[in-house]
Amino acid sequence: MSSISIATLEVFSPEIFVQIFSYMNGYDNYKAFYGLNHHLSTLVLTYGIKYIDLSKITFNESRKMFSTINCSHVNTLILSNEYYDEQIDRILDNSYVPLKNMVTLNALMLDSIGLYTMHTISQQHFQLDNLKSLIISFRSDLCKEKVLDMYGAILYNFSSRFKSLTYLFLSASRDNEIICRNDLVSLNHSLLSTEISPTVQRLFLHHIQINDIENILSYFSKLRYLDANIRLKEHIIDYPLSLNLIACDLSVRSTALELLVYLLKQCPNLEKLTLSFSPTNYADLDCNQWEILIEKNLLKLKQFTLYILLFHTEINIARVLVEDKFLEKQFWLDRKANIEFIDGESTDDDDFKTKIMIEFSI
Repeated sequence: MSSISIATLEVFSPEIFVQIFSYMNGYDNYKAFYGLNHHLSTLVLTYGIKYIDLSKITFNESRKMFSTINCSHVNTLILSNEYYDEQIDRILDNSYVPLKNMVTLNALMLDSIGLYTMHTISQQHFQLDNLKSLIISFRSDLCKEKVLDMYGAILYNFSSRFKSLTYLFLSASRDNEIICRNDLVSLNHSLLSTEISPTVQRLFLHHIQINDIENILSYFSKLRYLDANIRLKEHIIDYPLSLNLIACDLSVRSTALELLVYLLKQCPNLEKLTLSFSPTNYADLDCNQWEILIEKNLLKLKQFTLYILLFHTEINIARVLVEDKFLEKQFWLDRKANIEFIDGESTDDDDFKTKIMIEFSI
């Protein structure tokens, strides 16, 4: 950059640079401005490295930056093994200093991570006392058996280790495929015996079918938002009371409506509910049962979206049941419920190509 350009940049106030830095990746700020002169270098090191995305940066380039900056200023860090293998492993290694110095780190994202790397990290004892948001996305080619083994340990390990953690997102695959479709996963009961009370309030479990929603609700007692793919057990009719839960997005496959009622009646403060539900029989499409569920147990519900998942051969019968009942009942008319029939061409790739959507917002 020429001296004329530098002189032109100098006319801007520090506040302008702070504003510019807030829209840019900290690594780009460092590469563009650090070393031009003392004033710009100081501004970058003080205000320009709060958000750092290294997902497409080599480890050597990352190391150069970390050797210069004050890591205690970093608020958000994004790492990935997608473009450069073992980037996450090397940066989060116990012998490497930067992460230990990120004492104000609020958000950490680990993308395309392998199970060996995840296991290694879970065994390390770095402490991030201010970490509020943790996002982990595994590679899509992982061995599902190992995912099963790792799932409970991850939930327990990180939610108990990071005392300020409120947002936890765990995805078993970046694709739309559910790796653990047939092998349901659950928290290890030995992990549930701990006296630690996790601070997690938002829990998102994508592309993982969990078999123990009762343990999730019991362990994460402060949970306010839950997004998960669940399987309900026929013998469980008494779930933990979840008074803090105000929003749920649940996918419930091949489950009787009665079992779903047992779960939802323990969440009386729900304000937003989204369900992807595959009924076991046509009786589960009875609008009266859904009305009773909402009026009796979900009095605070303001937003409701129900996706009834069907095979193509079931759509005609289901359509008649829904049109004849839901569209005529005063409960649904008062809420101006919208009913939409969605064919296979407009849905995501899953087992059920046809859906009926019933929704209202009050």
